[in-house]
Amino acid sequence: MKKKMSTALFITTYFLLMSTIGIIAAVPGNVEKTAKENVRREIMRNITCPEYVTENTEANDVKAIVSVDEKGKVSLYEINSANPELKNYVEQSLKEMNLKTAVPTEKFVLVVKFRVA
Repeated sequence: MKKKMSTALFITTYFLLMSTIGIIAAVPGNVEKTAKENVRREIMRNITCPEYVTENTEANDVKAIVSVDEKGKVSLYEINSANPELKNYVEQSLKEMNLKTAVPTEKFVLVVKFRVA
């Protein structure tokens, strides 16, 4: 009886310990994901659709790999678009951008889809 109780106690303790470690390990990933999403939203708010975009096509999409430092400065690592004019516009906008949300992020993919209403 004592051995069964010890085994049950051990299993219960082990389960609680592993659950706690799992929760603790999961939190930083969620915080980082939320930070990247907030940074992405702020970048998107700061890049307006130029007047020369007159139609909705995938050619008006710009994809970039960016990161943000602790001062809110955006770093651009790579940028691609079928529309060279939009590519240059986004590249220039990102280089001049300083975010109010100064949460450092690792590199992430930013997709800007320019669409007219």
